[in-house]
Amino acid sequence: MTRTIATLLATTAVAGLLLTGCSSDPAPAGTSPGGGTATLLSDGPHKTASVENRAAAAKILHANVQHYRDSLNTGRTTWGIPKFGPWTQQALLDLTYQDAFAKADKQFTADNEPDSINTWRDDIAAVTDAINDWAKKNALDTSSQPAPATTDVDKALAKADKDADDVATGK
Repeated sequence: MTRTIATLLATTAVAGLLLTGCSSDPAPAGTSPGGGTATLLSDGPHKTASVENRAAAAKILHANVQHYRDSLNTGRTTWGIPKFGPWTQQALLDLTYQDAFAKADKQFTADNEPDSINTWRDDIAAVTDAINDWAKKNALDTSSQPAPATTDVDKALAKADKDADDVATGK
């Protein structure tokens, strides 16, 4: 039983070393331990991307927020008329934020990506949800009434715009 426990401990130690990019073999002559190609996470200060990269990413993100703002305005103007149905179908399928995020994210590396770009992605997804919720309020019995307020959508859009501003500053 002692031998089984010792073997288990040795196997676990080797697995742990391999998972962290190390090996149980000594380093070859003339090299230093840890001189491999494993990428280690830095505990140091977070690097900031260049102003140009941050501005380019923010421009993409702001443009996408404006796209959803324009879409909402189209929904407002078509409320209660036959064009609202096709607008709703388009709005429910509109996931352009995913492409915008991917394009903006290419401006960064893992070392210099601001946290706010991920916050933007979450908040713009909330925008699409809010637009969809607003669109679903239009039923046959409400189409003759004024469109409901878009306060939740407007707040979500403002939050996504602020996130894009934060991307520009590197936050």
